[in-house]
This record gives sequence, C-alpha cells and structure tokens, in this order.
Amino acid sequence: MAHSKKFILVFFVLLPALVWADEKAVVLTETVQLQVADGFMNEKEYYRAITEYLRFRLLFPDSERVDYAFLQVGKAYLLGGEPERAAQRLRQVREKFPTSTLATQSWFLEGLATWKGKKSKEAQALFEALANEDPESVYAPRALAAIALIRLEADDPKGTEEALDLFGSRYPDNPHLEQVRAARHLVTEYRSLPQKSEILAGILSGIIPGAGYAYAEEFATGAMSLGVNGAFIGATWTAFANGLEAVGILAGGIGLPFYIGNIYGSALAVRKWNQAVKVQGQVPIFAALDFVFD
Repeated sequence: MAHSKKFILVFFVLLPALVWADEKAVVLTETVQLQVADGFMNEKEYYRAITEYLRFRLLFPDSERVDYAFLQVGKAYLLGGEPERAAQRLRQVREKFPTSTLATQSWFLEGLATWKGKKSKEAQALFEALANEDPESVYAPRALAAIALIRLEADDPKGTEEALDLFGSRYPDNPHLEQVRAARHLVTEYRSLPQKSEILAGILSGIIPGAGYAYAEEFATGAMSLGVNGAFIGATWTAFANGLEAVGILAGGIGLPFYIGNIYGSALAVRKWNQAVKVQGQVPIFAALDFVFD
C-alpha cells in the first residue's frame, strides 16, 4: 500500500512535466485535447466541455483550430442555457477570426443566442445582416427562415410571408424549399384564425356581469363574477328600496370596483384567449421550419 501511494504521488508530480514536454513524447496533443472537449460536448456535459475548450486555448494558443475552440465554447453556453454568454463568445469568433471558415456559422449562432435571450429585434438585425451580406453562405437561407419566425412571434404574418417569399425566390434549389412552402401555406391559414373582440367582452360584462368572461370561454370566472356583482347590486337596490340610503351608498361603493374589474377582466380574458389561439397557430409553422434550429 505504501509503495502504491508513493507511485501515485510521483505520477502527479511528473504529470505537468509530461504535458509540457516535446509533443512527440507526450499523449496530450491538440487532437487529444479537442477529442476530450468534444466528448464532453457530445455527452451534453456542456460546462465540462467549456473547461476543456478553454484549456485547449491556453495550451495551444497558436493552433489553427483555436477558432473552433472559441465557437464550441459559444455553442456550449447556448446549449447549456446561457444565451447572453453564448452570444458574447460567438461574437468573438467573428471579431478575432474574421477570415475563418467558421465566422458565418458563429454569426448565425449568435443570432440564435440573441433570440433565445429574448432580444428579438437584435436577433433579427443579425439575421438580416447575414442574409444580405453573405447570401451565398449555407447559413443565409436559415437566417431568412429565422427572420420569418421572429416576425411570426411578433404577430406580423405579412413580414413572415415576405421572408419566406424571399427564401423561395433566392434559393429555389434549397433542400428545405418544400418546408418553406408548407410554412407559407400555414401562414395564410394563420391570418384567418378566429379572434374575439375585447370591446365586445367589456360591453357584455357591463350589461350582465360575467357575460364577457363567458364570451372568452372562462365560464367558472364568469359565474363567480355574476354572483359577486349580483350580490352587491342586489344589496344596493334593496337598501335604497327600503330607504336605507347610507347602506345603499356603502354597498354600491364597495361593489363598484368589482363591477369595473369585471369589465376590465373580461377584456383581458379575451386578449388571453386570442393570444392562446395565435400561439397554437404558430406551432405548426415552427415545426415546418424546424431546420432553423438544426
């Protein structure tokens, strides 16, 4: 046991020297280090992969594959759920290696990271710049499809159609063209989705408390609103009918906010219903253009 402990101690003492020895005499080469990092990446151990890619950059700063290490760090942050850090790292690829073959890919991924970070306008600007400045890139068609989806999220079906039409005219031989055509057809259907009127909901609840909620298909909330407002209205009417003006004013004053809230809440319920319908209508369009996220 004592000999084993001594051997382990000697091994770890000598390990740094082995690492920094001439490459012909060591196991740790550029290829091996990247294989380790890529292995963690493939196993979805994103933060361990980041550590290994950063280690590669420290050990082999003059390597021709440093740009790859930069790119992979950005991808790992993106897949690991840190879009802001991902966008920052991916931007560095273009800034530090503008002539790299990976620059366009990092540009596109930066757009995805920015979009995932809830900065849709900034993401759209990145995708538009990529599509216009490097239209021959394999990532330019995906950038146009991404623009279409961003505009769809903003409930701008016309903008979505424009982006998809530009995709079709600019890339008639693209392997994803049929998916784009299917998405274009779905956008037409999206335009005709049923929508309800917030104003009408408010008017209905103004006439009969809770009726606007029923119009928005929130029947339980409508019934509760009818019961609460009906109780206050009944109490107010009864008090005045019996000459109890003070009690009537008190009951009416307490009930008025509930009545106003019932009108306002009905309009919000319809807005929520409309948004749910739109989100449901967007799902098949996102599915048709899923190649954006490959």
